[in-house]
Amino acid sequence: IQAMSNDSKPRLAPGVKLRQDAKRGAVLMAPERVLELDETAQAIVAQFDGVKRVSEIAAALAKEYDAKASDIQADIEHLLKDLTAKGYVKS
Repeated sequence: IQAMSNDSKPRLAPGVKLRQDAKRGAVLMAPERVLELDETAQAIVAQFDGVKRVSEIAAALAKEYDAKASDIQADIEHLLKDLTAKGYVKS
């Protein structure tokens, strides 16, 4: 697994989709598995387009939610580590 950095450009892994489920809310769907996302995780994952860098995502979300970019970046890095380990995200 490749380490993520501020210059990483995360994207969903092949076959993984971000969807809205009527009962569960936001979910990441992959073959044979589903992962429910809270509101924060959904906002972050929605930015994973393989073009934007982690630092750019953090800056945009910090502005949108009137929060400190360093706090948002810490959340992104934690989520990326988890989702990459589980095979939902690539960089």
